[in-house]
Amino acid sequence: MLDVHTIHAPVRAWRDFFIHIATIVVGLCIAVGIQQTVEFVHHRHQLTELRRALRLEREYNHGTFTENTTSWRWGTAELQNNLLVFQFLLQHPGTPQERLPGVLLWATSPFEFVSAAWDAAHQSGLVALLPREEIEENSFLYSILKKLNDIQFKSALAVQDAESYDLVDADPSHLSPGEIAAEIQLTRAALAADYLRGISLLDLKGAFPDFPATLTSTELRQMRHAPQQPTSAPPNPARALTMERMKAAGYVDSKPATEDK
Repeated sequence: MLDVHTIHAPVRAWRDFFIHIATIVVGLCIAVGIQQTVEFVHHRHQLTELRRALRLEREYNHGTFTENTTSWRWGTAELQNNLLVFQFLLQHPGTPQERLPGVLLWATSPFEFVSAAWDAAHQSGLVALLPREEIEENSFLYSILKKLNDIQFKSALAVQDAESYDLVDADPSHLSPGEIAAEIQLTRAALAADYLRGISLLDLKGAFPDFPATLTSTELRQMRHAPQQPTSAPPNPARALTMERMKAAGYVDSKPATEDK
């Protein structure tokens, strides 16, 4: 707060009066300038600290991204292994555990991305110090991270549902055919959730190339067990009928008429 003091000496002429007024104005200008300079330096310091906090948080999320890539690969292998065991049990109910084609594994879980620095910057209003491009980039990044956290949480819940049989009996060979069939459906649901998780990891890497290497689109396609057809396969009448319906809806078929993949 600026204090303006009254003139103590008597004003004897207009010249003295204007000198006093000019002195006050100059003093005010200097004080305002100093205050603005202090605020500018303070804001620059805040901006530097904010960028440092966001950079460290991004580096931490880089590590989390790598951990989630490994977690996805291990988790997918576990679920595929468990599905194989349950399918075998459905065909051979009551088979002892030691004679099964594998053991059930449910150990892998996702890692959560963090957003503490970004959230704190919003709550304090410091986000406004950033240029518009940085605000837009960070907003987009953290929206993807939040979406990925949500997808990973749902994926973990699906795995827990599939593993819930062991709340009664941990030995899968004691399950009835109906219970085994239910476990197969739950494990498939967990794999479907894991597939969506993989897509989200790929999307994050595609949007922000500075994130570490992750799974490949080939790994994702292998989960779907899509039918493989040679490029020289004859026309498929069933596919042709489907494509007629799709084209009527405006769909453009990008595959040659002789190719059915």
